[in-house]
Amino acid sequence: MSGLIRRLLAVLLLVGGAVVLVAAPASACPASNASWSQQVREADAVFTGTVSDRVRQGPGIHYTVQVDRSYKGDVGEEAMVMTPRSTRACGLPDLAEGSAYLFFATDNGGDLAISSQGGTTGATDAHVARVERLLGAGTSPIPPETEHATFTLVADEPMSRSRLAAPGVALVLVGLLGLVLVLSLGRRRGPG
Repeated sequence: MSGLIRRLLAVLLLVGGAVVLVAAPASACPASNASWSQQVREADAVFTGTVSDRVRQGPGIHYTVQVDRSYKGDVGEEAMVMTPRSTRACGLPDLAEGSAYLFFATDNGGDLAISSQGGTTGATDAHVARVERLLGAGTSPIPPETEHATFTLVADEPMSRSRLAAPGVALVLVGLLGLVLVLSLGRRRGPG
């Protein structure tokens, strides 16, 4: 009987190990079957830029990108893109600060999101040429709108000196009247 139990335990260990090995790849990010042109079509924004900052925030990473060229979408001089922190969740957590990339981003509720399935890659001459064949030469990033100062005309002519001095004179008169009032009240009461 002990031999039968050993064989059953061995079979259970083999089957359990096989389940664990087979289940591991299923939890990883699936490979993208999309063609290059399909990735370009599905992206809401396609642009080249250099990563200038990287911040871990919650379950993701937020990259600040200094945009060089925009091929698709409205992208400013600086873009913020986010990605999952884990490669298992199709994230791109290893983009290096100071390195140039070709970004394929999707609009995720007003934020730009990138993933390993979207096509984002290093900005090599070959990759950029490939995008330019599909989308054209691109444009410079849109500079941020600047607020224009508006000036309001306060007065046509400067105030006269008498008009400037009037508030001061009024305060002096009120002060003198107050002083006279206090002195007259003090005299009526007389010495204690």
